[in-house]
Parts: sequence; structure tokens; C-alpha cells
Amino acid sequence: MNKNTNTIQAGIALLLAATLAACGGGGGNPGSTGPVSGGGTGTGTGGGTTTPVASDPKITLALTDGSGATITSLSGGQSATVKATVLTAAGKPAANAIVQFTASAGTLVSFTPETGSALTDANGVAVVSVKPAGVTSAGATAITATSVVEGKTATASSNIAVGAAPLTVGSLAFSPAPSGTLPAFSTVSLSIPVTSGGQPATSVSGLNMSSLCVGDGTATLVPGAFANGIQTATYTNNGCLRGRDTLSVSIGNSTQTISLDVGAANIGAIQFSGSSVSGSSIVLKGSGGQGRTEAAQISFRVVDQHGNGLPGVDVNFSATTNTGGLTVSPSRATTDATGSVMTMVSSGTVPTPVRVVAEATRNGVKISGLSDTLTISTGLPMQRFMSMSAEKYNIEGLNYDSETTNITVLLADQYGNPVSDNTAVNFVTEGGAVGSSAQGACVTKDGGCTVALRSQAFRPENGRVTVLAYLQGIEDFTDSNGDGQYSCTGYTGSTPYRPLVDVCPSGGEPHVDLADPFLDTGNHAIVSGQPATKHSLDGIYEAPKGDLPFPFNRSSYSAAGDAKWGLNYIRRSIEVVFSGSQANLARQVCTGEVCRDWTTADGDAAVIQGVAGANCTPQTLSFRLYDVKNNPMPAGTAVTGADATKLSLSVILPEAVPSTNAIGGTIHHVTVKPDSACASGSFMLRVATPRGNVTGYNFRSN
Repeated sequence: MNKNTNTIQAGIALLLAATLAACGGGGGNPGSTGPVSGGGTGTGTGGGTTTPVASDPKITLALTDGSGATITSLSGGQSATVKATVLTAAGKPAANAIVQFTASAGTLVSFTPETGSALTDANGVAVVSVKPAGVTSAGATAITATSVVEGKTATASSNIAVGAAPLTVGSLAFSPAPSGTLPAFSTVSLSIPVTSGGQPATSVSGLNMSSLCVGDGTATLVPGAFANGIQTATYTNNGCLRGRDTLSVSIGNSTQTISLDVGAANIGAIQFSGSSVSGSSIVLKGSGGQGRTEAAQISFRVVDQHGNGLPGVDVNFSATTNTGGLTVSPSRATTDATGSVMTMVSSGTVPTPVRVVAEATRNGVKISGLSDTLTISTGLPMQRFMSMSAEKYNIEGLNYDSETTNITVLLADQYGNPVSDNTAVNFVTEGGAVGSSAQGACVTKDGGCTVALRSQAFRPENGRVTVLAYLQGIEDFTDSNGDGQYSCTGYTGSTPYRPLVDVCPSGGEPHVDLADPFLDTGNHAIVSGQPATKHSLDGIYEAPKGDLPFPFNRSSYSAAGDAKWGLNYIRRSIEVVFSGSQANLARQVCTGEVCRDWTTADGDAAVIQGVAGANCTPQTLSFRLYDVKNNPMPAGTAVTGADATKLSLSVILPEAVPSTNAIGGTIHHVTVKPDSACASGSFMLRVATPRGNVTGYNFRSN
């Protein structure tokens, strides 16, 4: 033990002795009577009280900010005051006591002074400052104050949280700054200073960047590298339409903005996108409905030099022709977000091809685009352009079911153009069955359509079946002024006359007023012989004969029509023969092209005169073939010569029964040739139907 230590201990012993003497005999027992050790005198007061003396010194610790408020956390460059109050064991301020301050996480905070120690003042208070060790320091630590008072150690601790200094965005700048307006599809670099506690940040997170044009989808702002407290970003103008963009950068509550003039993208092209109608065809004005359209939506897309759609571009539309009153509306429209824009083309009254021109101007440059050709072609079907025919007019259906022939209807408008596809044509018949199980109708393709007529019951008495085809169309008229539509010069309405809508009481162009359609069942009687007519249809409505008004568009049949031009049921009828299978032959007497049936006055019909004997010469044999109803034999029935003896035959003309519905059958001719000796001979005419039914007729020479 050194000399100083011995001196201090001796002083402490003397101080304790003096204190004990002052308290009445030192080791005496307070509260009892008796001698006091140490030579002192006095008496104790039994039952008296004394103040207990603290056995250890004590430290209290407080952390406060600059205003004196107690704190439990620090962040960034913030500092706090750490105040330790030291009391002796007797509860008195311990002046001039050394207090050592420490942190459990020594690298998290730093003290001022750096030693972290201070001497208590007269009030026993020692003070140091503490702050985070760096702007990025973060965590939690315990601040502990330790002091030795009167030979005993006293400590106190307080916990504190440490957070990094908040990041702050500095003034934004373009590097290099663009001179004037930033053109479309050009880029510029943006410098973003970021500090923490007033010092350049060493890392950055939570950085938000945006701009008005980025929000529009017409610009991008992409972060780049971060170094020395500077975050870089690349701004690209993709054709912003605002003219001036404002960029905003923020971290937490720190925000900075900067503005930039931007240019809109030039138009690269105006592209035709398509038409709302299939086949790029619409019908003439006034011919719509029934699946037809008089207007088409034409679409374009305006793109920049990179093929991106340009929104907000005003586009003007026009047509390459306005023939017949064709219109384009609207004549001006603005592209949507994808650069798309559209207009409508409405047909006129005259067939014509047309294209739509789209034009737009930006930055002083005009760009135009052209649609594909749109055809204004077909109107409603007109009566005089309706045609109806049969594949075969005579089928072997009188005695057989399921023999068929195709019935075809062809339609055209007033200009002779085939009507629009999918125009529906209905059919009815007085015998057999027409159409399919799905429908008794057909829809047109390229202006025509076909259904099958099948042989079955009912079979009319005369074997002749009427088929009626009908559909909505327009009555015939003469376009006197060439404007492509029916004109009503005497119309006095408040608005211009609308064909097919308004009634023209007088003064209209010449037209044919159609009567009501009906199923003409013809003459059911069997006509014998060789009549001059080719069919039994008379075109006159006769209810007693079985004629049927069809369709029933009025309560009773009217042969007078409705006294106005307009829509009506246009129609055609044909007769198809259900031919028998047994051939009948009647020899003919012909003068030129006029023939009549052979009679008994003409001699024996089976004998060919002049083909044998002296001065024999070839002779022409003419004959008529017909079935049991005096109708033609089935189409394709073959006529041949057979079993010829001493005679020969030329080719029979025609050698097969043609497709025909002529009453009385068909006329055929054959030349009968003698042999070299002019001898008498014979031959047979053989008639075979498509079903294989054969009939023979024998002839001989004189």
C-alpha cells in the first residue's frame, strides 16, 4: 500500500471516530441506559427514535433533448443530454465524483467528451452528450452511468433506440440540361442528390419517381446508378402531348420537382384497320334490312415512327366519290388511347366503288391514309330480275317416291347486280315436297340459291306440280331521271320523299303494281293430244281450281295490288312434271316444224311407205313420246332402234327425252333407210326410262 492510500485511510478512521463521539458514545445502544464506551457519559432515552442512514450511494439517470424533454430514441445527427445525479449513502449530493458513461453497443453511439466521463458539480450532477455514431447507425443500446462514492460503486442504466438519419432529396437537375424542347423519343439524364443527416447518403431506398407524362403512358422515368449520394435516372419522352412535363421525386416526406418542355411524336403513318362489314360491301341506300346494311364502319390507326399508337390526334375523313349521295360521317374524329379512330360510310343510290381518305397534321407535317375499296353495289331484289328454273322439269316421279330435281332461283337488283348473300327465298308447292327438313327455303350466295323438289304424295291428277318461290323485294319501275331510286315528283310532304318509306300518291316514275302472290295450281284436267301450250299455268287467280293466295299478307286476295310502288312479295312459279314410266308413242305428220298426230286417214301408223319396192328412198319417221298423263317421259329416257331387218336407221333426234314440261311430250325424228335391194323389212323403237322401264314399238316397210 502506498503512502497516499495510508493517509486517506487514516483520515477516514478519524472522521468515523469523531462522528461516533458526536452521536453519544459511539458503540452505545440507542434506546438503553448504561455506560457509554469510549469514556463518554450520557444517558439514552429508552423508546426514542433515530433517522436511518443509507448504506450505499445512489445514481439517477436522465436522457433529454435540447428542450429538456425526456427521450427514449435518437436518429441521424440528433444528440441528447445524459444527466447523472449522484447521491452519497447519506442521500447528500456527491460533489466532485467521477461518473463514467458507457453504451452496451459501443459502436452505435458516441459521447462528448469522447471519454464518456464527467465530474459531478456541487449538486452531484454530471453531464455528457450522446449521439448516433453515424447517420446510418440504427439499433438499441443501454446507456450506463457508474461512479464510486465513499468507497462504494453506484450504477444506473437507461435504454435508448437509435435510428438512421432520414434521407432527404436535394434539388433535381438534368445532366446535361436540354436546350429547348425535348423531342419525342429523346432521353435526358436526371441527377437526384440524396442526403442523410446533411451528409451524402451511402445508400438509397424508398425512392419514388413519377411525372405527368409517365402517368399518361407517354414517357418513362427509369432509375440508374447510385454513387456519392447521387441517384441518376433516365427520362424518355415517348411523345407526350402535354407540352410541358413535371417530374417529381420523393423519399418519405422529402419531395422535389423539376419541369421539362416535351414535344409530341410526329405521325409515322395512318393505317387502315378494317371494315365492320364482311366482304367490304354494303347495299344501296333504301335497301337495308333483312340482314343487309347500308353503312359500314371504317377504322384507321394513327401510329408514330416506331409503330406506337398515337392518342389525341385529330383526323379528317373524306370519300373518293360521293356518287348517288354517298356520305362519310363524322368528317373529323380524334384518336383514342391506342391511336384508333373510325368513321361511318353510308351508301348512296348508285352502285360505285369508294375509298375513305384519312388525313392528320402534326408538327407541320400532313400524313394521309387510304382504306381498302368499299363496294356500294347491291340493292333489294327486283321483280324483273328474278329468275327461276329446274334442273329437270320432268322426273320419273309419278310412280316412284324420292325422285328429285333441284330448283334454283337467281336474284338481282335494279342494276342487275346479284343481291347480297344470305337473302332468304321461300318455296311452296302443290305436290311432292320442297326444301329440307330444316327449312322450306334457301339463302342466296352470289345472288342465287337452290332447293330440292322430291316426288311423293300428294300427286296432282295431271301429274304437274307447281312450285312457287317468293321473297320481299321491290316492284319494277323505270328510273327516268337516272338518280338510282324511285322518284316521286308530285310529293308534297314536309320532308324530302323517302322511297319505301313514304307513299307517293301521284306523279311518281312509271312502275308495275304487283298483285298479291298466289300458288297457281293450273288446270288439273288431263289434256290429251298435242296442245300448243307448254304448261298449264294461266297466271289468273281462280280459287275454284285450287289456287291459293300465298303468303297471306292481306285478309283476302287482291289482283289489283296496293296502288303504290314499293316493297312487295316478288315471285316466280314453274311447273315440274312427275312423269310416268310407261311410254306412249304417237306417229306424227309434220310439215316443216309443224306436226300433228297421225290419224287413220293417214293409213297404218306402223307401216313406213316408200322405203321398200321400186324407187325406194329413205323416209323420215316422226313420232311423239308421252306418258299416261300426256306429259313428257322422264328426262333422260333413251330412244333407240333395235332388231332392224332389211332396213337401217339413222341417229334418232333427239335420242333422249330432254328436260321439259311441255304438255303432250316430245317429238323425235329418225330416218329409215332401205337396203340395196329395196326389200321389205322391219325394226323396233325401244324406249327406256332412267328407272329401267322399257317399252317397244314395231314398224315395217310397205
